[in-house]
Amino acid sequence: MRLVKLFAAAALAGLALSGIAAAQDNTTLTIISHRVHENVARGLGAGSAGGDIMGEWAEANNVTLNWITADIDPLHDRLLRELTLPQGSIDVAFVINKYATPRLTRMLEPLDSYMQSEPIEDAEGIPEKLLAGLTLDDTVFGIPFRHATTGMHYNMHNIEAAGLDGPPKTSEEVVEYARALSGKDEDGNQIYGLTVPAGSGPFAILSLLSGLGAELFDADMNITANSPEMVEALTTMRALFEEGVLPPNLPTLSIDEVITLVQQGRTGLAFDPFARYGTFNSADAAKYPGEVLVAAIPARAGAEPAVVAMTEIWAMVIPANSVHKELAWDFVRTLSGPDATIRAALNGNGPIRPAAYDDERVQQMLPYWQAEAEAIANAVMLPSHYDGAAETGQIFMEEFQSAVLGFKSPEDAAAAMQSRIEAQFD
Repeated sequence: MRLVKLFAAAALAGLALSGIAAAQDNTTLTIISHRVHENVARGLGAGSAGGDIMGEWAEANNVTLNWITADIDPLHDRLLRELTLPQGSIDVAFVINKYATPRLTRMLEPLDSYMQSEPIEDAEGIPEKLLAGLTLDDTVFGIPFRHATTGMHYNMHNIEAAGLDGPPKTSEEVVEYARALSGKDEDGNQIYGLTVPAGSGPFAILSLLSGLGAELFDADMNITANSPEMVEALTTMRALFEEGVLPPNLPTLSIDEVITLVQQGRTGLAFDPFARYGTFNSADAAKYPGEVLVAAIPARAGAEPAVVAMTEIWAMVIPANSVHKELAWDFVRTLSGPDATIRAALNGNGPIRPAAYDDERVQQMLPYWQAEAEAIANAVMLPSHYDGAAETGQIFMEEFQSAVLGFKSPEDAAAAMQSRIEAQFD
């Protein structure tokens, strides 16, 4: 609860930063992000209903927003270069949590003092697990803004055709359904009971395995890659691959290929971000529009909570070498408030506050709002508190593929996973 107390330590009255609203000279604030962040903060995308949130803030505070956008890798590369300068040109940056290793975060402005003196409105509404994932050495360095949480998409047409009753409710049923949903459809097309974009990195696979109880780290950050649960999960995935339940190109299966399979009606269950719902049900491209629904990933029978959720977070951070730190904090605290969270969601953002899904406008926009709200309330992130975090993802994928393809036994793959990840901490 320490993080929540920090947020709530000061009264909310008189929160405006001294001199910002009354500034006589126009100030330029430079933000670096992916294009999507500018779109949802400014209401620039097609169909945006939340309006220009930060444009209104800039006008009220006599600020010019200089927004630099780039793809993910170039964005983080440039930020790292900027952070090494005595005085940088970036005032606010949006970073993915997996890139927020100590190498980067130790060059960011600690936010604890700002959270005490100028707290975010209703800070308790931000899940503490997400805040904890943006903390290093007991110091908060980032505020979550956007999430991409994996859900379980299920094709109701195929489920009913297989004589099954609704979606699976436990991870054990996920495996049973995957087997039952595999085979040929009425046109002779192959249906894969389970699809996961393994070729696009470890995240979706780890989300699936977490439902089976397999994790790389436990809640205390102990490495648990060679747990009995991991061995069992790898054994199950190998069996499903050998049985043809998983696509034969699983190790290289891309996001685009998963989208194609789902739209063609050739999947039973697909593990992918919740936000893929619209694409999967495209009236122009989907074989069964409106029949591919999504739920939170079910946990094992009897587990509490009954769902598991893994998420990737884009967070707002302030470079330590920024010359406009107080103004940058006001930008961050404004955009992370309850009203801005809802408005950004109406502009297409993945809201990190579960309460945002209570808004009727958000519910009308997201048919799956209940499932996603449940998922984000329980979501965890892969830890990035060490510089070898990116390498850990590569290690997992190499050993996962070795087990699934039969190059190693599940036991040997899990043991190798454990020892190789441990070496990242030496």
